[in-house]
Amino acid sequence: MFWRAYNGHVLIITFLIGLFAMVLIAVQQNLSKAETSVKTALGVVAFLQPNTSDADAQKLADSLKAQDPEILSVEFTSKEKAYEEAMRDPNLAKSLVLIKSNPLPPSLTIQYSEAVWQNRIQPTEKISPSSAIQEIRWDPQAYALYRSIHRWRVGCMRFSGFIGAMLLIWAIIGLYQMLSANNPGREIWVTLVVGVFGGTLAWGLWAIGLHSIQAEISALRPSWIGLLPVCLGLLAALGCFGFEVRHAD
Repeated sequence: MFWRAYNGHVLIITFLIGLFAMVLIAVQQNLSKAETSVKTALGVVAFLQPNTSDADAQKLADSLKAQDPEILSVEFTSKEKAYEEAMRDPNLAKSLVLIKSNPLPPSLTIQYSEAVWQNRIQPTEKISPSSAIQEIRWDPQAYALYRSIHRWRVGCMRFSGFIGAMLLIWAIIGLYQMLSANNPGREIWVTLVVGVFGGTLAWGLWAIGLHSIQAEISALRPSWIGLLPVCLGLLAALGCFGFEVRHAD
């Protein structure tokens, strides 16, 4: 009777741990997707003086790369190319048709490494002022949103790692108690099976829940994610067994 009630507790604990793990995985995946989506809007555009030649623009691009090693690429857009791209926009085309000359300046599109967007207050802080540059622009709202999402994602990863480390230590203590026990017998195997079942139950209910609300099923991919709550259930069951053995002693 004792072991039946005890295994019921193990089932509840392993189920809750497995379900919590699936929630953390879903949060981490969604934060990663949001970070990737916002990152596409991150970029710096340096608008040059209208009389800047292509050769001078190329020299300036090389100079910018030399000033900041975190610059991945610098793409030059001439006045003519900027005009052609603007004419593809119906709203801009109506305004540009009324202007006889091309009012658009040449520009340099600067792509930075992720370290810049994650750590710097301003991405262009290492760029020296130049008379050839009229203005440097980037989207401060996208920048702030990206840094906020990144901090949340890193925090979630650290929290998950901490919980995983605590669970692993608990399981190691349980393993030690199991090896120190006198003839644990079939109870240990029953407990481990209950732990695996609890983790599997958590994964199954999570998958059913995602299907029922027609959510993004990518939260269940890659396929090895389904093994994570099962493994955590196994570790939790081992920790529970060790705790009960020590308590019985």
